[in-house]
Amino acid sequence: MKIELNDDQLKIIQIAISDAIEKYVGISQSQEAFINNIDNGMGKREAEKQFVIDNKKEWDYYVNVEKNSLFCLYDYIFTSPISFKR
Repeated sequence: MKIELNDDQLKIIQIAISDAIEKYVGISQSQEAFINNIDNGMGKREAEKQFVIDNKKEWDYYVNVEKNSLFCLYDYIFTSPISFKR
């Protein structure tokens, strides 16, 4: 099946899937680790670098191990932290 969507429609779908992921996960482990790293004195730039690493691991788990349909759908349609699309 092929569906043609304009940019506005795609943005609506992206926001809806993102919101569903956020509702499913709540605050992610990578977000919590970022906050803890800052609170424990890590510099913001270093904490952001660590967040990117942790976030990729988390996405990899949800897409490739758990095969969570929300994460898989987002990764399939849009660019996720583990996507190779550019």
